[in-house]
Amino acid sequence: MRTLPALTLMLTSTALFAQGFETWLPKGGQRAADLFFAQEMRYPPAAYEAEIGGDVLLGVQVRNDGSVDTIRVLRSLTPECDAEAIRLVRHIQWEVAKGVEERRAEVRQFKVSFDPKRYKRWLKERHARTDSIFTLPASRDMTVHGQRAMTTMARPLIKGGMKALPAYLAMELKYPQQALRYSLEGEVVIDFVVEPSGSLSNLHAVKDVGGGCTDEALRLLQSTLWAPAVLNGERVRSSMQVSIQFRLPKEVRP
Repeated sequence: MRTLPALTLMLTSTALFAQGFETWLPKGGQRAADLFFAQEMRYPPAAYEAEIGGDVLLGVQVRNDGSVDTIRVLRSLTPECDAEAIRLVRHIQWEVAKGVEERRAEVRQFKVSFDPKRYKRWLKERHARTDSIFTLPASRDMTVHGQRAMTTMARPLIKGGMKALPAYLAMELKYPQQALRYSLEGEVVIDFVVEPSGSLSNLHAVKDVGGGCTDEALRLLQSTLWAPAVLNGERVRSSMQVSIQFRLPKEVRP
């Protein structure tokens, strides 16, 4: 795999180099971003065919309300890869770090990795989006809408839709070994965004059980194909929250 020389671009903003504090963090962290990239990345054809790989390092200017102002390239790969990295990172939401009392604007660094071999594996694992909803145009508006405002709500593309989701997840669930070992059970609640493409972004747990249950909940949701919400004839971004129950098998209950 051939890697292009890195080009470092200097920024005038001194906030980029500020140390000792983090006001804003990406929802779900790098793990959520990687899950989203696996579904959503469009590897530039020329770079993919030439097996060009490497990292694009971005500087993301987050406003004091958590919205993104500007995204700049700090370390370039190719112009096309840089543009795709910026497109992907625009989907990331930011939340206040724990313990932060004063919200302030901040420049955060974020890395997007391009790996032709990994991308080939991602393509094999992606769902075929054959539902008729994907023939509708996709909105370019980055607003994340609530479900109640939608003409058509986002839904999992399984037989029975949302009503059938709990039973479907229970059937597909693989109980984590660590949770079994410590007899952990309970409810995991995952918050996420359904993108116009049907990809899921910003997956993060708002309620956890521990013992690997969150990882399993994320795996379950990532393996489920979703149809996006529709507003005014366009596919749009919308927020979603799903509860997944972890109940110990009868034979291992204390």
